[in-house]
Amino acid sequence: MKSKSNKKPYSKGPVKLRSKYSDQSQKFKDWVDQLGFEQTLLGKIVQSLDERFHIRRVSMLFFYCLVLSFLLFFDFDFQQDVEVGTIAKSDFKASLSFVMVDEVATEKKRNEAEGSVPPVFDYDPISYKGITEPVYLAFREFRALVRKTRWSKNETKKEEQVKDFLINKPKFEEIYGRKISNRLFEWLVQGQFSVRTENIIKNALTEWTSEKIVDIPHHIVNFENKTVILKIVDGRKYSAKEVPADLSKITNINDESVFTLKNIKKVKSYSRVGRKNLKALSKILIFPNVTFNKVETSDRNHRARDAILPVQISIKKNQTIVSQGSIIQPVHVTIFHEIKKRKSDRRTDFIALMSALMFATFILVFFSYTKRFTLNRVRIEQRDLAVMGVIALVAVLVIKIFLFMTEAAFVTKYGLPPSMFLYAAPVSAAAMIVGMLVTSGEVVWLFTVFISIVLTVMTEMNFSFFLVSLVGGVTAVRGVHSCEKRNDIYRAGLRVGLVNGLTVFFITMLTNIGSQDLLRELAWDVPASFFGGLFSAMVTMMLIPVVESIFNYTTDIKLLELSNLSHPLMKEMVLKAPGTYHHSLVVGSMVDAAAKEIGANALLGKVMAYYHDIGKMDHAQYFIENQRKGFNPHDHISPYMSKTILIAHVKDGAELGLKHKLGRPIIDGILQHHGTTLISYFYNRALEGHDDDHGYVEESDFRYPGPKPQFKEAALVMLADSIEAAARSLDDPTPARLQNIVQSIIQNKFMDAQLSDCDLTLQDLSIIEESFEHVILAIYHQRVEYPGQAKSEPKESGKKNVTRLSPKLGS
Repeated sequence: MKSKSNKKPYSKGPVKLRSKYSDQSQKFKDWVDQLGFEQTLLGKIVQSLDERFHIRRVSMLFFYCLVLSFLLFFDFDFQQDVEVGTIAKSDFKASLSFVMVDEVATEKKRNEAEGSVPPVFDYDPISYKGITEPVYLAFREFRALVRKTRWSKNETKKEEQVKDFLINKPKFEEIYGRKISNRLFEWLVQGQFSVRTENIIKNALTEWTSEKIVDIPHHIVNFENKTVILKIVDGRKYSAKEVPADLSKITNINDESVFTLKNIKKVKSYSRVGRKNLKALSKILIFPNVTFNKVETSDRNHRARDAILPVQISIKKNQTIVSQGSIIQPVHVTIFHEIKKRKSDRRTDFIALMSALMFATFILVFFSYTKRFTLNRVRIEQRDLAVMGVIALVAVLVIKIFLFMTEAAFVTKYGLPPSMFLYAAPVSAAAMIVGMLVTSGEVVWLFTVFISIVLTVMTEMNFSFFLVSLVGGVTAVRGVHSCEKRNDIYRAGLRVGLVNGLTVFFITMLTNIGSQDLLRELAWDVPASFFGGLFSAMVTMMLIPVVESIFNYTTDIKLLELSNLSHPLMKEMVLKAPGTYHHSLVVGSMVDAAAKEIGANALLGKVMAYYHDIGKMDHAQYFIENQRKGFNPHDHISPYMSKTILIAHVKDGAELGLKHKLGRPIIDGILQHHGTTLISYFYNRALEGHDDDHGYVEESDFRYPGPKPQFKEAALVMLADSIEAAARSLDDPTPARLQNIVQSIIQNKFMDAQLSDCDLTLQDLSIIEESFEHVILAIYHQRVEYPGQAKSEPKESGKKNVTRLSPKLGS
């Protein structure tokens, strides 16, 4: 119970602990303070904002929630890439429902629509009008020019004159309208631009231009059986008239087999070279009057493509995309890529950020609740926060892996309902583990609500799963409360399974009444939910030792292990300090009985009592319960040395506790089981032997360094320790004397403010007194004296009684 006075007359300042107990976090804080950032203006502003709004804590909280959110929306994807034409080795099913556009089918339809649009060509029916006019003009003018030239009869000179006549070739090309080779021009000069040559060229042009002629590359339009659209043009103006035409019947300007001179009269009189030159001079003037309109054709193709609506595919979750042994088609690959894309988008989108903000808001609200509305104003330790955060992350990861493996192994392969494995997941394991680690019921309850919300978000807001997680979690926490045996965890799992089964039964009846699948869902989901409770217990049993070891927690399971008297420390104690060993067992029985009466943790109190005096083993002979009759080493040393030895057993015990990893509660009990009690016997001896020349005897020098008991179990060990030591020293333990010892020691501890820091009430002290009296009377009852016993065992003198009692009263 709380003391009204905070005055500590015996305190001389902060107690100097050993280096092993130095606070490393304080050292880090001192190092940061030495940097001097907080002394700057910016540092002061940041510090002020942080003190008012807890910016750093909120930032760390939001970062944690962000990590948790991304983990929630992370999907395991071990599906191998598939290729068109390969054989599916297993059934592939969709992991989510969605509607997508079938790009392959859509593109195929659009290509078909585009292919059905005929190409557009421009046709100019008057483009060949006057095509022979340049031939007539050029030949007429150059015939006259040739006649004016005096040609030598000598063949050699004449050839030189023909070469010299090439100077007139540009003028001929200008009139003719085309560039010609020197060889063709010389051939015309030698023939003196004859009328016969002129007529053959004009007749060839007239014959060839009587048909439509087109010039188009083969890679743009296939000429075979292709219908095209001819747009009639008049010069540069388009008419509204369009006519279909068979492109295969239109003369291709590149088809040399069409352009022949076999139907031209008098052409046979020419040599083979002459006919070749005539064809070249004629063909050079031909140009197409049907030209490909690329712009108009492309425009019509685009309009045809745009008129085709996208082909949509509706995919349902767990729908078989491709069966085992089937050949993978392009549409299957498209669906696989769409599923992968949607999973990737869902993991990194805005939902994860919103979830993080929501989780952070919930946690801040929960913190506010614990500070303002809980009965004892619960204070959550940093270690508890870290553990709950880690457990939440691990729980999400384990459940995601479990659901992924079961879905891949059973849902996809055998078509079992996914809800079955959702209820079979170990969702209550997190609440069980936290319930065994954290002592505050309010904190554990709020954690159960939080993890239920998190798992509900992970399962796409499945409200039924939220109810099962919440109810099952609360049941799990209740089941592991005050766990005294390992089987209690399995019993808690059995209880969770039964409650989950009933919850799933009621939810299924309410949501599927009248449905044809009602019996099927009940047959699968209810047993699965029962198994989920047992599975949670098994997961808890596997993980709780790991959590204990990593975070240095002392759970009821570890306490059960420490309560085994075959522990190495207990074995060592029974050999080195048998009296202390027996004393610890008696104190343990007293604490166990009293703790059960006042509602404290009886198992913790008993184990704490077993190990509270382990520090005496190195100097066992200096403690009365281990001394042989007639010898007390304190008679031969100064009271200052005696009190130093007595005080040292507390720190030595704490060091042994750290070495053997007894856990923080046990070590706290070792440090607190004497509080700041005065070692009165040796203090009085120091006063009796006081010499004014050696200074004043300080009372604080003869007090234990503390701290005082901070919780009920440590206070019970303090009281039982002193009471058992006093009762042991009695030569005649009558009921009245034993009751008087119990009452006086409890009263003295209370008056000395040793119980001011724990939450024991006056009613608790009354119950403790009655419990201790009952146990101590049962242990130290009067025995019948046998004949001769009184003579063989004479009582010790009063001085010796005081000597035996005093060291323990101070201890």
